[in-house]
Amino acid sequence: MRGKLRELMAWELQDTWAFPILEIVIAICIIQVMSITSYGAGAPSRSYFESMLLVIVISSAIVFAKSFGESIEKRKLIVLLSYPVSRRRLFIAKYLANLLVVFLIFGFVLFAEGVVQFAFASGSLEIFAWTLMFLYLFLVVFFASSLMTFLAIAVKRFGLSIFVFLIYMFGMEYWLRYPIIEGGINNPLAHLSLDLGPWASIDYVYTCYVNWLNIGIHAGTQWTQSHFLAALGYLVGGGLALFLASLFLINKMDLD
Repeated sequence: MRGKLRELMAWELQDTWAFPILEIVIAICIIQVMSITSYGAGAPSRSYFESMLLVIVISSAIVFAKSFGESIEKRKLIVLLSYPVSRRRLFIAKYLANLLVVFLIFGFVLFAEGVVQFAFASGSLEIFAWTLMFLYLFLVVFFASSLMTFLAIAVKRFGLSIFVFLIYMFGMEYWLRYPIIEGGINNPLAHLSLDLGPWASIDYVYTCYVNWLNIGIHAGTQWTQSHFLAALGYLVGGGLALFLASLFLINKMDLD
């Protein structure tokens, strides 16, 4: 079973990440890293998620729409399923291969920016804080990938699924970014934003960590447990629900 899964993942990588998809994503990430000279006022997580959110969203949209939406639209999925492979295994192979590559690419960007911060910006390399940043990066990629996968399978079209995905993502970011909802950013709902939620949660957890161990000096944080739980619940719960919904759809879908 593992051998078959690896074969399917290898085929998926060759098909989805063929020229110029991988080259474009890497080029954008390199430009982003080179443009960073400093993280600013002691908030590396905020600088990273604010600067990389657009790239993560667009990359996830293109990759997963190509993997699922285009495969259904051009009937590639039917060809694959003509081989002795289950829909569930094929779905997991396609999803997992693309999820890992997207995370590794942006994880490398985060690592590179950490090196820049440590070497050139006179910043301190807090292992726990950077571990949290990698964790929340994975959660953001997981949520965006699951949402795009669900839309691609539901709509069955490459272009239309990307359009709906971007409308939702940037519509939510606009609505949550500005104080349209009562209480502004102090409202836990504002932390459903993929921009505000991750770095605010990292700041909250890191503050609790420092205060609990009574190490160093920390100025405290304006974020509360409600903000943390709203952000974490949205990313984990929403991502998992969308992943399972996508698996259900692919199993029930009529491809004939």
